[in-house]
Amino acid sequence: MSASVLLALTAVFATPQWEADLDVRLVDSNGQRSVTHGGLGTLRFDDTQSGLKLGRARFALSEALGQAWSLHVDASAWGDHDKNPVDLTEAYLQFRPYPFGGGYRFRLKTGAFYAPISLENRAAGWESPYTLSYSAINTWLGQELRTIGAEGQIDWLGTRSGHAFDVAFTGGVFGWNDPAGVVVASRGFTLSDRQTTLFGRVGANNSSPLPPMALFGEIDHRMGYYTGLEARYYDRVVIRALHYDNRGDPAAYEEGTENYAWQTHFNSMGVRIESGSGWTAIAQYLDGETAIAPDETGYLGWPFRARFALISKEWGHHRLSVRYDSFAVESESIYGGGAQHGHAWTTAYVFEPDARWRFTLEWLRVASDNENRPFFVGLPPRATETQVQLAARFALGPLAR
Repeated sequence: MSASVLLALTAVFATPQWEADLDVRLVDSNGQRSVTHGGLGTLRFDDTQSGLKLGRARFALSEALGQAWSLHVDASAWGDHDKNPVDLTEAYLQFRPYPFGGGYRFRLKTGAFYAPISLENRAAGWESPYTLSYSAINTWLGQELRTIGAEGQIDWLGTRSGHAFDVAFTGGVFGWNDPAGVVVASRGFTLSDRQTTLFGRVGANNSSPLPPMALFGEIDHRMGYYTGLEARYYDRVVIRALHYDNRGDPAAYEEGTENYAWQTHFNSMGVRIESGSGWTAIAQYLDGETAIAPDETGYLGWPFRARFALISKEWGHHRLSVRYDSFAVESESIYGGGAQHGHAWTTAYVFEPDARWRFTLEWLRVASDNENRPFFVGLPPRATETQVQLAARFALGPLAR
């Protein structure tokens, strides 16, 4: 076999990059029964789950397939008795050729992955480097949304030609996300780091009268889309805007899953600013509506909105972050069910002595009103819930370095 053939095979079947990490937590919570376990609490862990818990066990693989293609797979176990003990959160192929004339670059992704909405969840595994619990916006994105389809992005790399900024335009088409909207309409916003897996569910098997729900399915056979625009100023300022529409037919119903094709659309806009001295500021806003149209009641809509502001300071191996969230779901149904209003404060301290170890102490307090609590779980609509977590994370593999 010639040397050129050996080199070609080496390029195609390059050594895969991988990461395995384990996140273990000591939890103290006075929260109500969580959404993960079929309740209407706003935290990941409730008052029956204090103690030593699994935050996440994760394995990720990234393998080059030639010069321009690559494969990415992310699998996790959450330790909360989901349908599958281990399941995928993302799995996709990416085509990323070298930049071409005029400072332009093209990227294509196909498979299952997160749309480019979050300015907070930028770490491996779609996690936040600032806190354990995500903002209300990103908790909802992790619960209900995944692009199962294709996404293309065109970048203009202005900084390579002496300009101060880069610009990127993104467009995506997808299916199998028709149930998106059912969680925010029936459960409301929460603050958690529990991402729904591709073959998993939200809710527990014994969670009646709030049964578990599969979020990734095709009901109306109509493709959804999103379009987005991003501008970067010297990688210090990132401005991102995106419009999302799953084009759901609100009258379409699937007997097997007992779910509608929720008509869900929203706009998101945000900015992230970073200084050379370790300061980071993020502000993001999301506004939209989800709706269904049962024959017996007609159109039922739930407008929703959420926003957050985060300030973070990093020095050496340490980081301190504070975030404020506000969120609301309005109800246009004849029964008024699903209305929710709330706000939250989060403070987190992160100590990362090296690339393998990370220790995080987080305090989270959420105050909310949810009109579904008296009806479904027999509790007052108003609740103030507090959760404290001490997490230790250990990572192995080339990607962890």
